[in-house]
Amino acid sequence: MARNLFGGTASDVAEDVDGRRIPGAVGTVWNGPSGGATQVLDLTDQDGAPLVQLVADNRGFIPSFYGPDGIERLWADFGNGRVGLLSVTIGERLDAHKAAGDPHGDRAYVAEQLVNYVPTRGGTVTSPAALDWLTAMVPDPVDATGNVLKLAGPDGTAYTVLKNTGALYINTKGQRAGLAIGAPGYPAGQPIINVSNGSASPTSTNAIFQVMGDGSVVTKGSLTATGPVTASNVGGARVFSGPNPPATPQAGDVWIQYG
Repeated sequence: MARNLFGGTASDVAEDVDGRRIPGAVGTVWNGPSGGATQVLDLTDQDGAPLVQLVADNRGFIPSFYGPDGIERLWADFGNGRVGLLSVTIGERLDAHKAAGDPHGDRAYVAEQLVNYVPTRGGTVTSPAALDWLTAMVPDPVDATGNVLKLAGPDGTAYTVLKNTGALYINTKGQRAGLAIGAPGYPAGQPIINVSNGSASPTSTNAIFQVMGDGSVVTKGSLTATGPVTASNVGGARVFSGPNPPATPQAGDVWIQYG
């Protein structure tokens, strides 16, 4: 911290008990008004030269001097009690303080802390192991109006939306790749996409539709019965998969053997 300037104003004078100025009076400087205060010896004049003592000028005014680093108030004693001296540059320093971008460093500190919780644009979030990074508590699980996440264009048009119900609507803008799933290293018997007749779970066996790691598609009308796959380029053909061919094949049926 820097030294602050004291004295040199119309109110900084050495006076006797009757309030008359004392030209050339010699005084001492203290760090407090009480009897237990300590005399301050670390003083300099305006040019930075050490002051041995504080001496009033020929009009009785206390000349300008610098106190110790960071001190805002001192007490001068010219033999008639200690008088408080407030730094004369406090106004200028307050203006500079208010004009500074981050005078306390609190903005930099907050930014440093927030990046660990709310990433800034282009920032990176490291998700802690075995913990949920973000949980959105929806007001009502059947609320189909509210959104947990909504991507919208400049005109407000909504594109991809994650509803409060958990439904995910994917509407792309720009390149038309609505859903691209990468599954490197998935074994053939492990599903990449698993639609369950019940709550979604990595261990659910209630699958009614699966896309497997080898690209094959498995459909099930129930847990055991094989269901049909229909598409515009398939027509009335049926697609079967499994270790055995269909028991009652028809023309146009497709059997994907595995196992």
